[in-house]
Amino acid sequence: MERLKDKVAIITGGGRGIGRAIAFGFAAEGAKVVVAARTQAEIEAVAGEIILNGGEAFEHVTDVSDEESVRNLIGATIDRFGSIDILVNNAGVGNIRPVYGVPKKSFESVLAVNLIGTFLCTKHVWKPMKSNHGGSIINVSSIGGLKGFPYLSAYCASKWGQIGFTKAAAEEGKADRIRINAIAPGKADTNFRAQIRENKDEMLQPEDHVGVCIFLASDESLYITGEVIPLEWYGPIESRGE
Repeated sequence: MERLKDKVAIITGGGRGIGRAIAFGFAAEGAKVVVAARTQAEIEAVAGEIILNGGEAFEHVTDVSDEESVRNLIGATIDRFGSIDILVNNAGVGNIRPVYGVPKKSFESVLAVNLIGTFLCTKHVWKPMKSNHGGSIINVSSIGGLKGFPYLSAYCASKWGQIGFTKAAAEEGKADRIRINAIAPGKADTNFRAQIRENKDEMLQPEDHVGVCIFLASDESLYITGEVIPLEWYGPIESRGE
């Protein structure tokens, strides 16, 4: 059974890493997928592969920190598919610097994508979801939104803010049947994490985030909202006694 059959899903940051994996996972469950990001070639490749495998998808170049760009994304989705059921706020950036070495513009740019982008996409998808009798918004936060890490002050600030926004918006969403939840991945093998020289064998893979997102996007989670679900690597499968 396809758990997301005919649901329309927008995935920001969908050209690579976790977003790319979610796009493929949603398509496999029958969703019509809108792949949004700033890099045309990457989102074209993801949408193209979904279509090649028999799914429905299109790409839309989007800067989530720019309100007009977000408006265009929402409008294009409605023009193409007629409604919006799911939004995954996955687009994210970060930098690794000591507090005293972070330029103001750099700090602001992290907040603009990770926090303001989440707000703008949520804001502009709200009315279409409400008119469609509700929907699901999934914010891809981070374990850095639950505890602090050195040299990641801007990133952690944005992710803590994203979790606070998730909880506040979820309260508003109850009246409109819009449920808003977040996942908080730990170490994950993504481009951002590649800046930190760590053992990739001790990280979550992008595909490890898909199952929980399918659950939160599906009708199985109709009565779950305002929750933050941490995801942490705790050893390879063969060492878990399975």
